[in-house]
Amino acid sequence: MIYAELSPAEEFAVESFINRVKEVDIPRDNRTLELLLHSYGGGVESAYMIAKALRKNFSKIRVYIPHIAASGATLIAISADEIVMGEISRLSPIDVIRVTRDGESISLLAYLRGFLKLNEMFKTTRKEDIPYPYLSLIEDVNLSTFEEFSGILSQVKGYAIELMKEAGYEDKEAEKISERLIYDPLTHNEVIDFEKAKEIGLKVRFYEEFKGSWSIMRRWLSKYILEESGIHHIKYVIPEVRK
Repeated sequence: MIYAELSPAEEFAVESFINRVKEVDIPRDNRTLELLLHSYGGGVESAYMIAKALRKNFSKIRVYIPHIAASGATLIAISADEIVMGEISRLSPIDVIRVTRDGESISLLAYLRGFLKLNEMFKTTRKEDIPYPYLSLIEDVNLSTFEEFSGILSQVKGYAIELMKEAGYEDKEAEKISERLIYDPLTHNEVIDFEKAKEIGLKVRFYEEFKGSWSIMRRWLSKYILEESGIHHIKYVIPEVRK
């Protein structure tokens, strides 16, 4: 199965959409975006740029998630004023994955936690008393990589806080939610459903409040959900302005 990932191609497509919107004679303060979001994520930098561009050009954003908005797509979702979710809708932690030269995918959060766990286990143990398997793991840790990964996660947290504040979250709310989504998850694949998203403090609404729009969004998604694609399907409808 081929999954699309958020990348510069999606950034370019979203920018093209925004340029079309600007051609319509509607002031930014009167622009509302109804966004269907279905994505397994991808580049967090691309997700941030997409979310930032949308926030800059729309005064209100309501995002619909009929199925999944994971990782980088979660970053886009939390930039919205409202997140509409249903029975099987889910977000995920905003974890950053790096691919090594050997093709191995590494979770930055898991890497940092592993190092800190080893440090806690053996912080008072002499080197010669540390069992070899653990000592090998400790010596294999690259401190510059550790610092780089720490910096990346800190930057992602900054992105999340910035976007949430633009969506109307208070400073303390944005700090708490970003911490929960970036540093607290037990695994990269944690399921954050409607109830958990609400508990975290996200601005979620249940689909039954938007039955008409929800039905349209699910119908649109059904046309593409089983299609394999290396890039996301980005479709849009711009209402005509009657003068």
